[in-house]
Amino acid sequence: MFVLKRKYLLCAALSALLWAACLLNLLGMYDAEEAMAGVAPITRGYSGKPNVTLMFNVDWGEEHIPALLDILSSKNVRATFFPTGTWAEKNPALLTRIVSEGHEIGNHGGAHNHVQSMGKQSLQRLIQSGEERIFQACGVYPSKLFAPPYGEWTNNTVEYALEMGYQTVLWTVDTVDWRLPEPEAIWKRALAGVVPGALILMHPTEPTVSALPTLIDGLREKGYTIVTVSESISDHLR
Repeated sequence: MFVLKRKYLLCAALSALLWAACLLNLLGMYDAEEAMAGVAPITRGYSGKPNVTLMFNVDWGEEHIPALLDILSSKNVRATFFPTGTWAEKNPALLTRIVSEGHEIGNHGGAHNHVQSMGKQSLQRLIQSGEERIFQACGVYPSKLFAPPYGEWTNNTVEYALEMGYQTVLWTVDTVDWRLPEPEAIWKRALAGVVPGALILMHPTEPTVSALPTLIDGLREKGYTIVTVSESISDHLR
């Protein structure tokens, strides 16, 4: 009887130890996932509301900016533009118009350079250069949002940007409009991939100008409200 009781106690103790080990392992996995999430770029805004965002990365295509702004104004839409510092320097009047019409300005870096292999000092200089050139061009500092050129990033680049207070922003849907497809391909691609919180990436191109009215109308028909990046991620970051 004593032997059986002792065996029972040993089994119970082993089971408790195994359960505790599994629990610690699960908690460790959770912490690891949270840590990984902390160094990942933002690819989607808050999904708890039917909001979407139109983003424009700008390092060229200034000849199409006025038409894009006219459409956004006529549709009462505010977008987020990510200019490079070099573009801002060359186009201060256009950048000032973007700001004056209520659009958000992010930071696409001082120049359109590859960042994936950049060290800390080089990357932070690139971000700082973009911030300073944008301010000098239009008198407004960009939001603390960094859209890395070419969409390149590593855990390190995200951490280096965070040290400066910048969130790294990519996209949910890439329209690939820089390849100059037919306008129909642009708005169909965007509408097919849209989800609550979607960040839709575009560039100033002629087919983008043609596609934009249909895209905006299509998003609204689906019940979406178009907001800026900061508005979209504000709930997500609380």
